[in-house]
Amino acid sequence: MNVMLLAAGEGTRLRPYTLTLPKPAIPFLNLPLASHSLGFLNDLPINKLVVNTFHLPEKIHSLFHRIPHNAKELHFSNEVGEILGNGGGLGKARAHFSGGGDFIMMNSDEVILPTDSDVVKKAVAQHKASGAIATLMVMEHHGVGTQFGGVWVDGANQVKGFGKTAIDGTKKAWHFIGVQILSERIFQYIPTTGASNILYDVMAAAIANGESVQCFPFEATWFETGNPTDFLEASEKCISFLLNPLASPEKTALERVFDRYANSKMISQSLEGAHLHFSNEASINTESKFQGFVCCAEGSRLPENCNLKNVVIGEGVQIPPGTQAENVLLI
Repeated sequence: MNVMLLAAGEGTRLRPYTLTLPKPAIPFLNLPLASHSLGFLNDLPINKLVVNTFHLPEKIHSLFHRIPHNAKELHFSNEVGEILGNGGGLGKARAHFSGGGDFIMMNSDEVILPTDSDVVKKAVAQHKASGAIATLMVMEHHGVGTQFGGVWVDGANQVKGFGKTAIDGTKKAWHFIGVQILSERIFQYIPTTGASNILYDVMAAAIANGESVQCFPFEATWFETGNPTDFLEASEKCISFLLNPLASPEKTALERVFDRYANSKMISQSLEGAHLHFSNEASINTESKFQGFVCCAEGSRLPENCNLKNVVIGEGVQIPPGTQAENVLLI
């Protein structure tokens, strides 16, 4: 199957970190966020992997040449002058999908830990059997309709529209996690030029024309990572999953991503009440003081006399002795 990863965004809510690294390259549990997105696919065979770019494109290129994505072909769709949105970005890349059948489009900065490791394969199977133009992977979330817009469906999980406000004839709203299976027919509804939104512009037009857009509900733990506070909270929660001696779907999903995408062994341990998550190729002076959690990526160096609380240290970063830091990414 062909896959499009959306990687053009500027990550404005995660500034200043995204001024120097595009969001898909930001380290989450010492791996680029894009690795966690690809990990959700759980080794689904990929023919073409198409990645769109706009913000810091050279760093997106470098990132995906390094990630062991296992796609037979890697292509980039570079947006210049104007960011095209998820609809316009897909439209610009349409030539890569011509004749390739159904494909997946997803965000490249998601952390989704499913209860069922084969959920993507099951969603693809439902999509192919239904003949729908699109199948959206969705889950329950208390913030739908208030914190963010939802996918409004009827009793058969047929999508009627999108937004925070209920739509006539719908039964409930689901939270869309940014993963969708699409028919090639979707390109009939994408403008040939300019920016557009895949839901509010493209799929809304398809629904109005009588096309079927379906939902595939599933159980998962999903994390918001769009701003520094949520990013750090998600990191702490995931390290707690890893440190729990009991098995859990979240722990299994995270360990699967490490096994597949990490270049070195990842270790999680408690130290005097703090939670450490680090590469075995990081250098850590354990006489420094730690609170909350600390992540240390491959090649990083944490020397003596530091005092750190809720800190992420990026790949190859060497912080000075005596560093005092709290609630920050040192990347």
